Amino acid sequence: MENKIFEKMIALESNHWWFVARRKIIFSAINNLDLPRNIRILDAGCGNGDNLSLLSHFGDLVAFEKNEEAFRRAKSKKIGQIYKAELPYNLPSNIKTNFDLIVLLDVLEHIDDDSQSLTTVRSLMNDKALILITVPAFQWLWSDHDVLHHHRRRYSKSTLKEKLDLSGFRVKYISYFNTLLFPFALVERIKQKIFPPSTEEVLKIPNNKINFLFEKIFSYEVNFINKISFPFGLSLLAIAEKINYE
Repeated sequence: MENKIFEKMIALESNHWWFVARRKIIFSAINNLDLPRNIRILDAGCGNGDNLSLLSHFGDLVAFEKNEEAFRRAKSKKIGQIYKAELPYNLPSNIKTNFDLIVLLDVLEHIDDDSQSLTTVRSLMNDKALILITVPAFQWLWSDHDVLHHHRRRYSKSTLKEKLDLSGFRVKYISYFNTLLFPFALVERIKQKIFPPSTEEVLKIPNNKINFLFEKIFSYEVNFINKISFPFGLSLLAIAEKINYE
């Protein structure tokens, strides 16, 4: 993404309903994995570092980011070891292997070669490691939002599972999420297709009441993640284990 997008996101990440609720869902998803204490975690594509504090709760954190300004902001948080790097090929040699958990949180959709990127992160994992991925769902929901954020694609359950299968992973759990607000978003996307906005999308926090309501509705899905698999949603979450070939 461009610097201006990262800059706008800084003001949103602490309070915008989507970021707040998504952090709760990610925390719950990892917490329910019943991992050992003090695991080694890699945040591949950490952006401004919005999730560093959350992830550091679970163990020894390493992260990397390709955008120079976002990398500097993440590093300034002084949480974990932060590197400037890029998937799939531009990783520094001092990023060690043997990670217990690797997360790609709304990262894979930005990368041209997503399959090779999954193969690359697999090589950084120990034999019992897990990967947690979130991506935007359904190519038919493609909109100006995706263009603005430099997305390459959106995913369905089947396309993401296929990518993981072919890259040497076994899916343990996969589900759409941001499901309860899906009808509202669908109406908005249809409206945008019929009546394209005349100006560039503006990233902003809605009024306090709407922001509070949306955050509570989205956050309620914490009760279902890792337990049931939603049939639709604006986003997709997958947890997979590394297959060890003998």
